[in-house]
Amino acid sequence: MLNPISVNDAIDRLIELAGQNVSIFGSLALVFEGTCINHIPKTEYRDDGAGTYQSSIWVNFDLAAINQREQWLDQFDGRHVRLAGKLAAPLDGYDGCGHFSMWPAELNVKSIEKYSATLTGSG
Repeated sequence: MLNPISVNDAIDRLIELAGQNVSIFGSLALVFEGTCINHIPKTEYRDDGAGTYQSSIWVNFDLAAINQREQWLDQFDGRHVRLAGKLAAPLDGYDGCGHFSMWPAELNVKSIEKYSATLTGSG
């Protein structure tokens, strides 16, 4: 798996990384119309007050590549994870990705694992 980067780093480097395979670490939220990976640590979370998720990336799981059923993902909900897949920028004509275009980027996930590296103030 590629060296993981933070959610904020992936968003900051979106122009450079869009269309590429990346490995991103964060906290997974499996929520109806809001499945995403959130930046950790939470003290570095960004909020522009506009109702968008500026420290989150919308995620889609390629269950065929993961070779698991959707219910298998439940064990990762709310946990620190490392996701690998292709990062995408918003499509032309849209301000964001995901439900109501509220996320700045999208990750099409092909693998998932628990993430337990020691966090520093930088990531």
